[in-house]
Amino acid sequence: MNWRKCGVVAVLLLAASCGGKKGSPVSQEQFGEQWPLTVPNGRLSCILYTSGRQIVTFIAPDGREYALNGHAKSPGFYPPIDPIHKPDPINPPAKKSLGVLIDKGLKLCPQV
Repeated sequence: MNWRKCGVVAVLLLAASCGGKKGSPVSQEQFGEQWPLTVPNGRLSCILYTSGRQIVTFIAPDGREYALNGHAKSPGFYPPIDPIHKPDPINPPAKKSLGVLIDKGLKLCPQV
């Protein structure tokens, strides 16, 4: 394969990965009382960096993307999910655990 063909293939793959809605749908219906957010649904996404870091994010219905796990919260990545994170009714002022969403999001990451 020559360089020109490689370039065309790379552009097509990039365009395909950017088209449509990003991530996997999730909703309060799926998680019931464990749902940790104030919005009823959204999408989970996981990006695997070459360093092996897995970045898990939540895309809200309004299109804003928030950090879910520690790697996603690193400076320069995604904003914190605080604006839509539900308080824990049993232990205020703590917030509900994001664990169920992080676990599901990590399963979306490509395996090395």
